[in-house]
Amino acid sequence: MKLHRRASTLFELILVLAIILVVAALSVPSLGAMYGHYKLNASVDSVQSAWATARAHAIKENRPYRFSVQADGRGFRVAPDEEDYWSGQAPANDPNGEGIILEQSLPAGVRFAVNGESNGMAGNDHEDFSLEEKSVQGGNWTTTVVFNPDGTAHEDVRIVFSVRGSKPTALQLRGLTGDVSVETEPH
Repeated sequence: MKLHRRASTLFELILVLAIILVVAALSVPSLGAMYGHYKLNASVDSVQSAWATARAHAIKENRPYRFSVQADGRGFRVAPDEEDYWSGQAPANDPNGEGIILEQSLPAGVRFAVNGESNGMAGNDHEDFSLEEKSVQGGNWTTTVVFNPDGTAHEDVRIVFSVRGSKPTALQLRGLTGDVSVETEPH
C-alpha cells in the first residue's frame, strides 16, 4: 500500500523557523564571548611582542628604547628613548643609526590599565565590536616603560587588558630581568 503525504503545512514551517531562531539567539552570546577572547589575546600578544622588540633593539643598538601608550589607550609606540623620536618623525641623521619606530593600535573594545590605574585609558562600552584595528592617531604619548641597553627595564610594569565577554588578562614585566608573564585575572 502506498501512502501519499501532502506538502508541509504552514504551521510546520513556522515551527521549524522558530526553533532555528531560538537556537541562533542562544548561540550569539557564546560567539560574542569567543570573539572577545580572541581580541583580548591578540592585544596581549601585540604588546608582549612590542616589549620584546623594544628590549631586543635596546640591547642590539646599545641605547634605551621607550614603550609608550596614547592617553586614550588605543595605541602604543616603541622608539628610541631620545626626544627627537618623540617630537614627530624620526631624525634624518641619527648619529647612533636609524632606530626602529613601531606604532600599533588595539582592536576596538579592548581596554587596558597600566599598573592598576586606567588614567583615562579605558575604552567605551559601546564601541564597535569588530576585529579591525584602528590606526594610531597623533602624538600624546605617556611613557610606560624604558628598556635599558643591558636588557633590564627602569621598573616593573603590569598592564591589565579587558574586553566585554572575557576574563581580564594581565601582562607583567619584571624590570630587573626583563621577564614577561601572562595571567588570567579573576572576574
